[in-house]
Amino acid sequence: MSERLSPTRIAALWAAVLVLLAVAAVSVITLVNHNVFGPGNKVKELQAHLVAGEGSAALGLLQAKVPKGNGLLLDGEGLRAASSGIKDFSVGKPEPVPGSGKVVQMTASYNVQGVAKQTNYQLQSTGRNWLFFDRWEFVPSILPTVQITANTTNAVRINDLPAPLNKGATTVPVFTPAVINAGFETPNFEAATRGIVVTNPDAQGTKVKLRTEPTKALLKDVNGQIKKYLDDCASQQVLMPANCPMSYSTAARVRSDSIHWNITGYPKAEIVSYNGEWVLRPLSVKTRLDLTEQNLRTGVYTERSVDDEFGFTAVLKVSTTKARVTPISSK
Repeated sequence: MSERLSPTRIAALWAAVLVLLAVAAVSVITLVNHNVFGPGNKVKELQAHLVAGEGSAALGLLQAKVPKGNGLLLDGEGLRAASSGIKDFSVGKPEPVPGSGKVVQMTASYNVQGVAKQTNYQLQSTGRNWLFFDRWEFVPSILPTVQITANTTNAVRINDLPAPLNKGATTVPVFTPAVINAGFETPNFEAATRGIVVTNPDAQGTKVKLRTEPTKALLKDVNGQIKKYLDDCASQQVLMPANCPMSYSTAARVRSDSIHWNITGYPKAEIVSYNGEWVLRPLSVKTRLDLTEQNLRTGVYTERSVDDEFGFTAVLKVSTTKARVTPISSK
C-alpha cells in the first residue's frame, strides 16, 4: 500500500509550488518590463518611426517642440532620407542622471558610412502600468536645427529635395540622429555636396556653408565671349584697333592692306569672388602683327612680324543663368 501524505506535507508542497510560481512570475514581469516597457524600447520605437518617415508619431513620442524653419526633413521622404544612412542601431543600458530624480540617460550606438557615432537620450519615469510595468517618457526638448547658407542661388538641395533660401540661408529643424547632404547646381554656379551628421539632440544652429564655384558651362561661355571680342579686334586692319588692348607704334609708313593681326594666345578666364560679387581676374592676350613698313627716308619696304602681349580687364555681369562680359582696354 502506498504511503498517504499527511495534510502538513501537502500544505508544504503547495507552498513550495506557489513560491516557484511567484519566482517565475517575478522573472517574467522583470523580463517583460525590461524588454517591452523599458526606456531602451522607447528609443528603439523612436528610431523605427524615423526610418519609416513617420514624423508625427516620432514628434509625439519625443515630446519635442519644433523651431521655426523648413520642415522638409521632419516627415515622409525627407525624414526617411535623413535616417536611411543610420546603420546598426543599438541601445545600451540606462544610466541614472545624477540629481535628476527619475531621469535616465540612454546611449544609442550606430554607424554612418562605417564611422561609429552615438546619440544620448534622456527619459523620465512617470509611474507604472498595471502595478508592475514601468512607464517611461522622453524628457521634453526642442529639436536641433541646421543652418545652410549659399550665395549666387535662390535654392539648394538638401538630401535631394529642393529648399528655397531667404537672403542666402535656410534653417532646417531635424530629428537626431540625422544625415544631411546639401549642395546645389545651376547653369552658372554650383556647390559640391557637403554632408554632416547631427548626433546631439540639444544642438542648435549647426552651420553648413556651401562653397560656390563657377561651372564649366559658365567658364566656357565667358571664354567664348572674350574670344569673340579678341577675334573682332584682330579683324581690324589698323595699328590701333578701336576699343581693343593691342596697338603698334612706328615712324614708318604702313600700307593698311598689309596689316594683319593674329591671336596667338587667348586668355583663360578666372572668375573669383570679391566683395560679394563675381569678377574676372586681369587678362592678357598674345598677338602677332604682320605688316609692311616703308622707310620714309629711303623708301625701302620691309615685311615685319611682331610678337607681343597685351593686358586688359573685363567687367562680368552674371546671374545663375546668364553672363555678359564687357572688356575694358588698358590703352
